Amino acid sequence: MQDGSIFCERCGNRVMPPQNSVPLQQGQAVNPFSQPQQNVQQFGQQQPVQYQQPMNGYPPPQYQQPYQDPYYQDSGTFVSAAGSDKKSNTAIIIALTALTAIILTLCVVLLLIMTKDSDESDKGGGGSKRTSRSVSENISPGSNGEEEVQPTEKEKLIEAETLPAEPDNSYEGIAKRTSERKKVNINYVSSDVSDYPNVKVYFTVEDEQGDTVDLYSPNVAVKESVTGGAELEREVKSVEQLKGREGVSFDIVADKSGSMRNDMDSMQRVMGQFVDALDYKSGDRAELIAFDSFVMYMCTYTSDTALLKNGINNMEPYGETALYDALYEGVTNAGAQRGARCVIGFTDGSDNQSSHTSQEVIDLANFYSVPIFIIGTGGSYDYTNITSATGGQYWSIDSINDMSQVLDQIYSQEKDMYCMEYVSDGSADKFASRDLELAVEDDNYGAITRMTFTPTETLKKQAHASRYEVVKADLTWEEANAECIKRGGHLITITSDDEMAKASKLAQDAGLKYVWMGGYTSIRGSSAFGHWITGENFNYQKWYPGEPSRNDKDGEPEMYLMLWHVTDDWTWNDQRNDVFHIPGLTYFSGSTGYICEYED
Repeated sequence: MQDGSIFCERCGNRVMPPQNSVPLQQGQAVNPFSQPQQNVQQFGQQQPVQYQQPMNGYPPPQYQQPYQDPYYQDSGTFVSAAGSDKKSNTAIIIALTALTAIILTLCVVLLLIMTKDSDESDKGGGGSKRTSRSVSENISPGSNGEEEVQPTEKEKLIEAETLPAEPDNSYEGIAKRTSERKKVNINYVSSDVSDYPNVKVYFTVEDEQGDTVDLYSPNVAVKESVTGGAELEREVKSVEQLKGREGVSFDIVADKSGSMRNDMDSMQRVMGQFVDALDYKSGDRAELIAFDSFVMYMCTYTSDTALLKNGINNMEPYGETALYDALYEGVTNAGAQRGARCVIGFTDGSDNQSSHTSQEVIDLANFYSVPIFIIGTGGSYDYTNITSATGGQYWSIDSINDMSQVLDQIYSQEKDMYCMEYVSDGSADKFASRDLELAVEDDNYGAITRMTFTPTETLKKQAHASRYEVVKADLTWEEANAECIKRGGHLITITSDDEMAKASKLAQDAGLKYVWMGGYTSIRGSSAFGHWITGENFNYQKWYPGEPSRNDKDGEPEMYLMLWHVTDDWTWNDQRNDVFHIPGLTYFSGSTGYICEYED
């Protein structure tokens, strides 16, 4: 500086050299170890007063007059010691701020490096799993690919203590709770072991007045004893009401005797409405058997309403009343069906033509566990003995129109049944007798009941290599028809030239001349007409000249369709049921058979 002032290397402020110092020349460095020169007074500065060192070594207090120091003037502004300290603090703050920025920058860089390493580790499947909770908790992958946090044992314990206890649905647990419920009656209806060792048991639930009771989410347990063996609790797979879930096989047996002439139209209308209302989506099926002096299949089991209605409309009043024979046929066919099944009969009179008795009908129905419902009009015979003995019911109505309401009641009763499916002993005979002890309860009702039943064989679903199967056998029409039903089909129905050619070739290749077909003839007015047992339209026909006659030369009724080969051609004829015991005729033996047709 020109005035000889210097900057302090420690604080950065401008200061004056000592008063006894010699001003520095330009380019001359300050020597802090040089000795001060004496008696040199700087311009504008007062010489301090000299004092003697006291004898005791302590200097006496000295006082000095304040003075103005031009070296503390800077651009006309007075800079005090406080201002000097402020500048020093500012520098320190700036340094600390810079240091903090550097540290933060380093932290950010370090965090980015760690994040990158973690992502690469996750992609490669290595490294440790990261959790959103403590490392002691188990984490398993969730169903959506995200990590799912599993509760700790302590949390599980707390949750278990807060949740209501699960009910005891063992046999003992349910049986104990039934005492707290309203009493209901459980009635066994039928069983099905077609999917053994799974056993289905069908039963009704009624209150003490006999009205149907609906159970809501029922709990069921069962104990089973097979042929007197140990009673063991079995696994119950399901308990469901049939309504909307499972179908029923209805075998309808209708009176078309001569006395029905005035009521036939009304009965056909009511029956048509009934088959229209069946729940085919849930599996309902129906078969129509008509009777007069004979038993006729108007439509075999189907879920096709068009076929059922064809069968209904093909009924023509004729002859006497063979109700028991028709019921026996209906029970036989219903008993071979899987699942729930029943027979519904209608008549306007008393049986006067059957070869079977009412007791035989009852015994067969109980063997197959098939309930029989009968509707009678006016002065018909009271058939309560049959219905009450088979688990069904009898109604006596005044008008055919009342038949519609009764049919609705029967349908509701069947669909209100319950089906329990349980797992039996797979090593036991599935047709062995069984004793069950059943415990049932829901929030309102409960019951314990015992039931004994013997399962029966049902039709088996069979695989067939061809749609048609020809069999050479000396059987009556009724026997041949029953055989085809057992095989899962029906006697052939020929509805086209192509089918006629196929059937003729099958018969000829098998060495047959006489082949039973699945059809009948009936009388309408003064002429005979044919219809198929499946309810199909009878538009295609190939009759032998002069046929159908409906009666043989000896006056014996002929009504069963036969494909035969006479005069070098295959044509149709109506024949009596048994052609092997006709006096003087032996040519049928060894040349007769039948063709089964399989719709599936």
